[in-house]
Amino acid sequence: MLGKIQPDLQQNLFQTRLTELINMDHPLVKLADEIAWDNLDQEFEKLFSTNGSPSVAIRKISGLLLLKEMFKESDESCVERWI
Repeated sequence: MLGKIQPDLQQNLFQTRLTELINMDHPLVKLADEIAWDNLDQEFEKLFSTNGSPSVAIRKISGLLLLKEMFKESDESCVERWI
């Protein structure tokens, strides 16, 4: 007879919330909470086409541009650091 299956004591990486992995007191996290991302979505979504491949999220594009300017990075170095 099989015994009871023991629950996996190690948390599943793919079920971990981002808030458990990052420092919520970091200045960039606090800045992200201050930005009205929904307003950016509303302003920019009318510029996107409904045809073709799905677009990159507006929050990702604007966030990377903001980081690029804040840290005086090139396009390539900003994307490399993000990855």
